[in-house]
Amino acid sequence: MTDYVNSKWEIQEKPFAGDVVNSYNDGPVDGGKPLGPFYELETSSPAAALAPNETITHIQYTFHIEGDKAKLDVIAQETLGVSLKTISQIFEK
Repeated sequence: MTDYVNSKWEIQEKPFAGDVVNSYNDGPVDGGKPLGPFYELETSSPAAALAPNETITHIQYTFHIEGDKAKLDVIAQETLGVSLKTISQIFEK
């Protein structure tokens, strides 16, 4: 599957042109007021135009891992194939 639900809060021109994973962090919106406080991780199931009584199953696993940086770096490299240093550098740009 390559089509995922577009989760923008608006009428969608392309409702099946979304992302598998979205993340949101609270922050000021127009007018300066925050939405939250919250942090959200959201996954979308593959988009499917289902017939009546037809179903699909979508399973999401979320893991929150804490620890010292060296051990977390090992986990990042083994699961993501990239170091924490590389990840951090992306956010510094």
